[in-house]
Amino acid sequence: MHAVNIAKFAALGVMALAAVALEAATGESPKLTHRPQEEAIAATPVPYREQLVTFGNPAAAGVRLAGTLTLPPQNAQRFPAIVLIAGSGRNARNEEFGSGHEPFLVLADTLTRQGYAVLRYDKRGIAQSTGDYSAATTVDFTSDAAAAVAYLRGRPDIDGARVGLVGHSEGGNIAAMLAGKDPGLAFIVMMAPAAISGDVLVAEQNRRMGMADGETREAAAQTYRLERRLYAAIAASRDSQEAQARVRAILGSAKPAPNQAEVKQAIHFSELPYMRFILAYDPRPALAAVRVPALAVCGSKDLIAPPDLDIPALRKALARDRDATIVEIPGLNHFFQHAHSGSRQEFATIEETLAPEVLSAISGWIAKHAR
Repeated sequence: MHAVNIAKFAALGVMALAAVALEAATGESPKLTHRPQEEAIAATPVPYREQLVTFGNPAAAGVRLAGTLTLPPQNAQRFPAIVLIAGSGRNARNEEFGSGHEPFLVLADTLTRQGYAVLRYDKRGIAQSTGDYSAATTVDFTSDAAAAVAYLRGRPDIDGARVGLVGHSEGGNIAAMLAGKDPGLAFIVMMAPAAISGDVLVAEQNRRMGMADGETREAAAQTYRLERRLYAAIAASRDSQEAQARVRAILGSAKPAPNQAEVKQAIHFSELPYMRFILAYDPRPALAAVRVPALAVCGSKDLIAPPDLDIPALRKALARDRDATIVEIPGLNHFFQHAHSGSRQEFATIEETLAPEVLSAISGWIAKHAR
C-alpha cells in the first residue's frame, strides 16, 4: 500500500470535488487565466436580469441560503424555473473548480437566454450562506434544495407548476431524492449521478483515477481491496467511534503496514458524518422512486461516475419512470469537459468549462419538458 493512495483515500469522496482531488495530488491548483466561456459571458451585457437573493430553510434552524437568480427580460408571463444543485465539496453558487471554471455560471447563462429563470446558491455554511457545512450530509443538502424550490414557487414571477432541477454529481442524486418526495416537480436533469452504492463506488473511483495518474494495475488493485474493506466497515458502523475502531483494526493488520500519518488520515475520514453517510448510501431506491420526467447525462471518460457501471444501474433503477432518458456523450469527463484520459490532473488544465454538446443536450431536453 502506497502513501499516496491512503492520502487519496482520505481526501476523496464519492463524486469528489475535482479541485480538492487535484490539490491533494499536486500540492497546488494550476493557474490558467483563459476561460473562454466565462470570458464570453463577461464580455458583453447579458440579455437578462440578475438578482441576489436569500431564502431560509424552515427545516433547518440557522440556515439561510444566498444565491443568484437570473430572469429573462421582463414581461407579463410567469417563467418556468430551474434550480441548479451542486455536487460534493464546499461549493459556492457557481460550483467553481480548477482555479476559475464556473460551470453553473455557464449553465445558468445558457438556460436563462432560452427563457428560464435559474437559481443557483451557495451551500449552507459556504460563502454568503449560513449554517454548519461540516455537520451536514446529503440529506441536509436535499432539504436545502427543497427550500430553493419552495422559494421559487412562492415568487409571483415564477410558474410554480414548471419548476425543475438540474444537479451535477451528488447534486444529481439530490435531484432524484427530492423528486421521489415531490411529484409536483416538472422534471429533473442528473449530470453524472451515482447509481451504485457509495462504498463500492468510492473505491472504484480511486482505482480508476490511480491508474489514470500512472499507478500500476497491481498497486491500484491492492489499494482497491483494502479500501473496499475500509469503506464497508465504515458504512456498517453506527457512529464515529465504531467506525474508528473498525478502521484501526483493519489498518493494524494491513500489509504493508501504513505509517502513523496515513492512519491519522484514515481515522479522520471515518469521523466525518458526510462520508459515513455517503459510504452507506445506496442511490438506487431513490432513483427507482422517480416518476417525473428525468434526464441522466454521462460522460464516456468519467472516472468518478464510470459509465460502464453507472449506465446499466441507471437503466435498471429508472425502468419504472415512463419518461426517463439516459445519454452518454463521448469524450467528456466528470465535469463534462472534452478530455484525454478523464484524470483529475486534467480538470484545471482544460480551458473548456462545459462542452457545447452537453449544453445542447440538456437545454434541448428541457425545452420539451418545461412547457
